[in-house]
Amino acid sequence: LTVEAPRQAYQGLGPSVQELSVFDRHLPRPFCDEPKAVELWADRQKLESFLLHPCFEPSQRGYTLERLREWRSMGLSRAMRYQVRSGDSMPTDAHILENLLVTMLNFQFSGFASSFLAGPQGPPQSKHMGQMSVAYLRQVTDQALVPRPAPHYEVVTSHKTWKFRPGTANMLEALALMLFALKRHSSPSYQSFPQALRSVVEGTAAQRSGAWY
Repeated sequence: LTVEAPRQAYQGLGPSVQELSVFDRHLPRPFCDEPKAVELWADRQKLESFLLHPCFEPSQRGYTLERLREWRSMGLSRAMRYQVRSGDSMPTDAHILENLLVTMLNFQFSGFASSFLAGPQGPPQSKHMGQMSVAYLRQVTDQALVPRPAPHYEVVTSHKTWKFRPGTANMLEALALMLFALKRHSSPSYQSFPQALRSVVEGTAAQRSGAWY
């Protein structure tokens, strides 16, 4: 097993040898004929997706893994550096956190990104549970620039656009406020979010009832 990009070994004097890469979406034969192996590989691919922000090349994997290890060792509040990156082709810490949250929520329920995330130009692409969300996250920095700037989020509701300061807590604060808005408007989508997140929102709402609206 290799963490390098997939490649086929050349034909030499002996039989050809193919390396299995973590970037391979599907197992080659004969492994793909084993249901248990296929199941385990699918689980591995889910874990790998947390290391691969879709806006960056596969070479990000090692750097992202290094950053996550540092976060785990030092704690997110101490180790996260928001806009810092090791090179123009690498994600910022804000990108890494963004990918962790979006990937986790996409696994929690299908369609999170398409229903609750939007770019600067318009609302989310899809409905959730048959209706457009009463609140969603809007990413406002131009991700077509090189190097890509750290993502920055706002919360859009039917009554107001909520703006947040740039920084390490930006997406976490925006996500919390979006969930609070979904709960306040009795959106059925609110129950789709993980219980752990809803418990934080509900605890905060009990302490600050009516403070934001």
